[in-house]
Amino acid sequence: MRVKISFQRNRGSNNSVPLHHQKMISLFLDELIQEIPVKTEFFNFSSLKGTSKVQKGFMHFLSSKLSLVISSDNSEFIEELVKKIFEKPLVQIGKLELIPKTQQIISAPEFKTKMKYIGISPLVLVDPDKDELGAQVQMDPTSHEFSDFLYNTLIDRMEQRGFSEQELNDFAVFEASPDREYVDKINQSGKKYARIYKNNSDKIMMGYLLPFTLHAHKTVHKYIWDCGLGVLSNQGYGMIDVVAEDYDNNQ
Repeated sequence: MRVKISFQRNRGSNNSVPLHHQKMISLFLDELIQEIPVKTEFFNFSSLKGTSKVQKGFMHFLSSKLSLVISSDNSEFIEELVKKIFEKPLVQIGKLELIPKTQQIISAPEFKTKMKYIGISPLVLVDPDKDELGAQVQMDPTSHEFSDFLYNTLIDRMEQRGFSEQELNDFAVFEASPDREYVDKINQSGKKYARIYKNNSDKIMMGYLLPFTLHAHKTVHKYIWDCGLGVLSNQGYGMIDVVAEDYDNNQ
């Protein structure tokens, strides 16, 4: 279940958050999760979205309306969490004050074995709490190594989620192919598709934001739509969305 929550920025409130603000959202959600009866580690959320500009490491929101997407394969958990958010007259993310206004359930696309995605929160391949040095290494997203890391972390998470050995064997077909034209364009322009982020323990890790095509079992696509891709999804990393043209074709 995936829900988009729309907020109104409190008049007079600071209009900016650090560019890397997943930890702030995570801390806010973790407080609410402590208060609800349903618990799960298999959930995901986006960055804050709104008309904005990036300057000196901060995201400055130009619009008064912002949104946050949260998701899990446990619909009861999402319903309870959303209810808790709307019990708050004011939500504070850093110095940004937000008033919850509306909620919208986002329908899942029709999953095919081949789907085009874009990240709406950074994609992380290595958990720095488990491999501090490896988490800081930037991989070539067009390499087999990149796809293999994604596959291995995904299978580990799906095994923890309770998928059977036979089901996991059925998921062996897996290939993530970032848009090479996009990667080449970013490299030529001197911009970045990978940046340094910090997890909730303030350990450094590399995160990626780029479009990619994923060839995998339909159940795998459903899982990452609900629970995220890569590691630390419950800290707000690895949330994906279907590329607009692909989503339109599936409706």
